[in-house]
Amino acid sequence: MKNPATKVKRSLATELFLGFLGCVALFYILIIVYHYSTPRQRAEATEPDWLEQCRLFCAEYGLVSTGDIKKDAEAYLEVTNRETLSASLNEILSDSQFEKAETQQHPFLHRQGADFTLPDVEGQAVSLESFRLKKPVILVFYYGYYCSHCVAQLFALEKDLAYFHEMGAEVIAISADSSESTQEKFAKYGSFSFPVLSDHDYRISEAWGVYTRPSQEQAEDLLHGTFVINQAGEVVFANRGHQPFVDNKSLLHWLAELKRESATKVADTSGDAALQRRRD
Repeated sequence: MKNPATKVKRSLATELFLGFLGCVALFYILIIVYHYSTPRQRAEATEPDWLEQCRLFCAEYGLVSTGDIKKDAEAYLEVTNRETLSASLNEILSDSQFEKAETQQHPFLHRQGADFTLPDVEGQAVSLESFRLKKPVILVFYYGYYCSHCVAQLFALEKDLAYFHEMGAEVIAISADSSESTQEKFAKYGSFSFPVLSDHDYRISEAWGVYTRPSQEQAEDLLHGTFVINQAGEVVFANRGHQPFVDNKSLLHWLAELKRESATKVADTSGDAALQRRRD
């Protein structure tokens, strides 16, 4: 009789078969690990730089998302020390101690900027020319209505919009968000009282120098952009960067300078006309 404790020795064929099953199991385990780990690694490697910049800015100011974009945007504006405007427009423009932000260099500076026609949240076509022929325009390029840092400037402009209208100016905002997506965000977090347009393929953003398409020579990039445009379509102020421009007081002072220049031109034209009449 065999001792039950005696270990039965496996045959060579059995050992080879079990080894084969072990290799197959290991192979499938490696496939599963690769499937779940590789896509995340690729996403991290190709993630746009501007999204990383968003996180860095929020971390720098100690901001923690609450899930409410409007609330978080207002918190961003508060911690970045955006000046809250409450005085009358005359008092704001009479502040002799204030130094308005200087313009950055830009290909459109002192030249006509690229015109565009884009859909608003209702799908209606809106052109830059139709606005700037009637009044100066504050043109804003923002990342999109998907994070507090990205859309904070629009909330700041909405708060001070009465000042811009008093100056006879209009605000236009542009992002790659679709009209439908923007409508959804309006319903959830709040709308704006100025045109918000969809540049879904970044064509206009690229023309205005705030978007760089990826290529072998350069990485993809997206910037916030703020421009003051006179009624001749010329850009008189430009600002681009990874942080939104929230100095509305400076924008009002740039608009005031436009008014002074316009008044001077009218006076010079009237003087020339009067001189010509006397000569005649």
